[in-house]
Amino acid sequence: MDTKIRLLQLNLKQVDLIELLAEKGITANKVEINLAINGRSTQTKHKKILEAVDEILTEMEEKK
Repeated sequence: MDTKIRLLQLNLKQVDLIELLAEKGITANKVEINLAINGRSTQTKHKKILEAVDEILTEMEEKK
């Protein structure tokens, strides 16, 4: 499922991910998160951000 849709379903915004990523040891700003989610970058860091976001959202969906 699309990351943006998953965020909406969980009542989260992209900026909310900054803190959630930090809890997993990943430092990211809102521009980096946006680039990763929109697939506008193939940088290794952005791929790691996207993988971590997917993991975070999956965990939250399972708790819901």
